[in-house]
Amino acid sequence: MDNKEYKNSEEVKKRAEEAIGRPFKEIFELAKKFQEKNGLKEKHGKGDIGQAYEEGWFNYACNKDAEPDFKEADIELKVTPFLKNSRGYRAKERLSLGKINYKDENWNEYEESRFWIKNHHLLIMYYQYIKGIDRENFSVQKIDEILLNELPERDKSIIQHDWEKIARYVKEGRAHELTERDFMYLSPATKGSGGNKKVKYDDRYPKAKPRAYSFKKSYMTKLFNERMLDEDEESYVLPDIVLSKEKEFDDILLETLQKYLGRTVKSLKKEFPDYRDGYSHKHGIIKQIYKSDCDLEKTDEFQKANYKLRTITVNKNGMPLEDMSFSTFDFEELLKEKTWKESIVYDEMIDSKFLLVIFSKNSEGKEILNNAMMWYIPKKDENKVKEVWEETRNVIKNGIRLQQKISHDRKGRAIFAYENNFPKSNFNKVAHVRNKARESEYFCENSNSVKLKKPAKIIVLKEIPEELKDVPVPTGEYMTKQCFWFNKKYIKQQIKDFIKSY
Repeated sequence: MDNKEYKNSEEVKKRAEEAIGRPFKEIFELAKKFQEKNGLKEKHGKGDIGQAYEEGWFNYACNKDAEPDFKEADIELKVTPFLKNSRGYRAKERLSLGKINYKDENWNEYEESRFWIKNHHLLIMYYQYIKGIDRENFSVQKIDEILLNELPERDKSIIQHDWEKIARYVKEGRAHELTERDFMYLSPATKGSGGNKKVKYDDRYPKAKPRAYSFKKSYMTKLFNERMLDEDEESYVLPDIVLSKEKEFDDILLETLQKYLGRTVKSLKKEFPDYRDGYSHKHGIIKQIYKSDCDLEKTDEFQKANYKLRTITVNKNGMPLEDMSFSTFDFEELLKEKTWKESIVYDEMIDSKFLLVIFSKNSEGKEILNNAMMWYIPKKDENKVKEVWEETRNVIKNGIRLQQKISHDRKGRAIFAYENNFPKSNFNKVAHVRNKARESEYFCENSNSVKLKKPAKIIVLKEIPEELKDVPVPTGEYMTKQCFWFNKKYIKQQIKDFIKSY
């Protein structure tokens, strides 16, 4: 094999930096020449870009060994995409770190495991994915060198904790129970398109899905923004630097709140006075309980593990007073999303794990902190959210309609209201789309509204009351911003077993 020798990681990194700005087309052509010269097969599909760089640019044949790609330099090469959308720079996908070998992995020592040996020193080449652009025109734009031992202490402890958790599942014969959602940064991702294939690793235990170690997309997004862009001020939640083997992060979150359960909101406000009155005061109280310098969702662990905080206030029947909202969406960005699993909705509503903090009234009618739970949407309900996402895209593509209706303001005066044709709460039992802004706006672009690329069709009433005949009608150029919601009836079913009586 005519492999080029790289004596150390500096030589590999120097060669990688020389690839910045060179189009994929050139890399693919170089790879083809190397493969023909050495009698190698060209890889198609997932992983072909990484192979093209290894063989075409580095002149080093791809290997499937449980060792780093460049053995002499002791460094593993990864080529991975990032993208830019309405939420800024994001990792397009998780970073695969090699097959999990249930049978032959050294499950007793983290730093002697196949995972560690192969991935302890990573060279990551980032390219920007842009929808609608032929990938042959993409090029590597940024290079990062990561030594797992030099990551922040919290990252190191969480990654090791995740690996040890995978090890426990396998050693206990529960590899078939592994699921990505139970891990924070390092997850056991399914391999293959369907994920239905099973492999035998021990005659005593059930077969398990083939899986690969991977850094979660949320973790890669935070790493990219921290290391490749401007540095953010870090804030942490964990009370200790190292996660003990006995305690999960989720357990720490719930145990921290435990001693405050049953307390009135009034007493919590006195103990934790640094909050803003209004809609977010409960978030402010919770932030102080965790001794966090910022909102929980902005903390390092929540962002890297894709955790979300939601406060839910329920009535005496356990019904949430409100639906559960998510970020407003950009209409054109929604149409540009290539696949469901790459969508912002999937990231926020499906791929997130939620810390749900429940508030209710006690027997004296005082509002209290009732309970807290960790939750993510059950697999059986995921397609219901996908249906809403698909229908919303169809509405934007085929034309938004605004049906004029008669409503009344707070003083009881008749006014026009406009109902759109996005999927409502009766579309299915799980989710819907509606506006989030407190004030509707259809006449100009401001913080509550958006200008439409394709104007909405206004359907006016056939009969208009005399007092409204001189009221202007929108042109359809603007409409109130919209967002996705979980239906409150659906959330009631998810939390009903966790509501306590006080």
